[in-house]
Amino acid sequence: MQKKIAITCGDPSGIGPEILNKIITEGHLRALSDYVSCTIFGLEAPQPPKGGAVYKNNIKFVTLPNLPSSSGAASFLLLKAAIEACMKGEFQGLVTGPISKENWANDGFKYKGQTELLGEMTDSKPEMLFATTGSFPWRVLLLTRHLAIKDVPEALTYARFEEAVANLKNFLKEKYKIENPKIALAGLNPHAGENGEIGFEEKLFWKDWAVKLGLSGPFSPDDIWYRAGRAYLQNQPQEFDVYLAPYHDQALPLIKTITNFQAVNVSIGLPFVRTSPDHGTAFNLVGTGKADIKPFLEAIRLCVELS
Repeated sequence: MQKKIAITCGDPSGIGPEILNKIITEGHLRALSDYVSCTIFGLEAPQPPKGGAVYKNNIKFVTLPNLPSSSGAASFLLLKAAIEACMKGEFQGLVTGPISKENWANDGFKYKGQTELLGEMTDSKPEMLFATTGSFPWRVLLLTRHLAIKDVPEALTYARFEEAVANLKNFLKEKYKIENPKIALAGLNPHAGENGEIGFEEKLFWKDWAVKLGLSGPFSPDDIWYRAGRAYLQNQPQEFDVYLAPYHDQALPLIKTITNFQAVNVSIGLPFVRTSPDHGTAFNLVGTGKADIKPFLEAIRLCVELS
């Protein structure tokens, strides 16, 4: 049975359309033609290089009528159309190109990101998991996402931990066939609070919560992220199946740097698979030819694998 995948180009003024054009014209999707059909929202069919076909009938292109010229509104409406198609069962997976949250806000769309829109439209509470591919995958789940740092401690309640871990375990069982995952919890404070000397959350709450939920930790953040990063760089097995990061920028600067943006953003808890490349719109790279296609290509491959 042929899998059907939807792909959005993201912000039309960003690097997404240029990368997708390059992926198509260089023939990177041709290898998928026998078992995957890709429909790309927001991109017209590119002209093949002189003398060669670059895609078969497994790639289709969708453009919306009367699409606004403003890139924020255009990217929002394209994503909305793709989600609606996924909800109708037309696609098993969705790969989303990078959008500009500022452009969304300027055009009146008050969402903190694509994940939040996905959650609202599917009536679900998706989690943000970053995962590498290969023999020894490194997976990181964010316990909070687009939240001011001052609001993080209050948001990290037991109910939040319980919800995220349950969602995560279901996903690992269904998609990765991991029945009893080993999950590491990174501390919120430096040195995981030093037993209450540099913060109280770990000592008063998190240690007990970890036991109840079957987690290891909380670990000193500088130590656990060092160990995970070293394992990835040395191509060695990770100590844990997944690492929990209490806030967005504790883990993402590290994983983006070490993996060179090739960790894929996976939304778990949705009625379909959604992945996204681990980079932004990169307006400064548009037209320079310097944008790397690998992150977007990895997002497509992982979406196909998990769908």
